[in-house]
Amino acid sequence: MFGSGLNVALLEDAVRDGRLDIADVAHEVGASAAQLGIPLHEVMDHVERAYAGRDPSFAATRAAALAWADHALILRADVSCEDPLTSLATMPHVRSRLAEIYRGAECSGRRVAETSALVVVELPRGRVGHELEVSLRALEVAEAMRAVFTGDETVAQVSPRRFAALVRSDRTDVLTISLLGMLLERALGGCQRPRLWVEHLPSSADGVAQVLAGLSE
Repeated sequence: MFGSGLNVALLEDAVRDGRLDIADVAHEVGASAAQLGIPLHEVMDHVERAYAGRDPSFAATRAAALAWADHALILRADVSCEDPLTSLATMPHVRSRLAEIYRGAECSGRRVAETSALVVVELPRGRVGHELEVSLRALEVAEAMRAVFTGDETVAQVSPRRFAALVRSDRTDVLTISLLGMLLERALGGCQRPRLWVEHLPSSADGVAQVLAGLSE
């Protein structure tokens, strides 16, 4: 039995009895393990133990591994778009949105650098703090950014101290940036002001990875 409560006794019984549906049982074990967040190597360990010292069959091993991978990918897809606590977009989602924007610009003959930009917020340096404290601070930043960018803008956390909003270029004016700065100072308190700037996007999608990597440092 896995520590989290997944019972693999059915697989052990199927192996011991020489049943024909061993692969099906192994499939259920792999799928259930993924649902519980159990890593693949632990699933393979339990498949081996079910064979009591003998080499596990290829069919059972393959069934457990494929079922785990399929369900793990589904779960990852469900959580990859945004952080469940802050509702901030994740970096994979930002890359996906940028890819869509560049494809659209290519079809319309427009330059992304002229239509879109990233508004970046960098919090002052200081102690990292407890994980919960970091999450609560991110939530405060998210609320301030959402109060300014209320449309279809993508707002994301790119590092523990940096946040970015993918917006239309006309939303990078001085008034909007000043309003964001004021709301952030009010939300975060303290005497140090967050740093805000507009990160212009490259003319080609080939340069996006370098820009995002720089922001993530």
